[in-house]
Amino acid sequence: MRGVVGRAHTASRFHLDKWAPSDAAARFVEYFWSVQWDLRGQDPFDSTVITFPAMHITHEWGEDGPRHGFALPNTLVHGVVERVFHTTIAARGSVVGARFLPGGFTARFRRDAAAFTSRVQPVDAQLFGGPIDLDDDIGAAARRLDDLIGAHTGGPDDTYIAVTALLDRIRDDGRLHRVEQVMALSPWSARTTQRIFRRYVGVPVKWVLCRYRLQQAALEIESHAEVDFADLAIRLGWYDQAHFINDFRAMLGCTPGEYATRYGG
Repeated sequence: MRGVVGRAHTASRFHLDKWAPSDAAARFVEYFWSVQWDLRGQDPFDSTVITFPAMHITHEWGEDGPRHGFALPNTLVHGVVERVFHTTIAARGSVVGARFLPGGFTARFRRDAAAFTSRVQPVDAQLFGGPIDLDDDIGAAARRLDDLIGAHTGGPDDTYIAVTALLDRIRDDGRLHRVEQVMALSPWSARTTQRIFRRYVGVPVKWVLCRYRLQQAALEIESHAEVDFADLAIRLGWYDQAHFINDFRAMLGCTPGEYATRYGG
């Protein structure tokens, strides 16, 4: 899955699956996913993900003790992670999650996404209009989450529809490298665009631009031996190689060269 650091080295450590939501939930959810692992008798495994501008709701259980600072089992809201998402898996465990479309969590629940940025917290009783109790079973928990998210009267609001179109353009158009280019495409003023991004997405426009480029850079480094970092930097919109290296190190904690040594080719 794009965004998983060192994806070629993770296949033997856990099983990852994903599937489409129902039509009702698909207004807000990109897909459902699950992770299962059994590392009993093995060393714990550290996993890193270059996160997307998306929020998640997860239901988590297992034998590995607290996760994200909370006892198991638990149902959690994950805000957008500004740097990279690190987690350590051990013993035996499972997670089932809903990955929301960027802006989808706010459109569904009317909660400010920025209030959750870089935070994980248990689902509160008010989120779904009352307490929820999910089974520690991937299929049953996923179906219940799908029903709860899809049980929303009325369609998505106009702001969500417009910001989704803008986010899709940022993701798909490799020529968009600067905030000014995005503002030229926005139906709102620059100030309003930034405010809407913070409320619906949880992060500013510049962060979204940089994150998609970093994900592509990491994927190319992993996929192609002896990649030319200077060419990669310019092609993906950085002013020069030095700026690319600085952003890469800030997000991943290592330089592109160090990343290539660990995971490249």
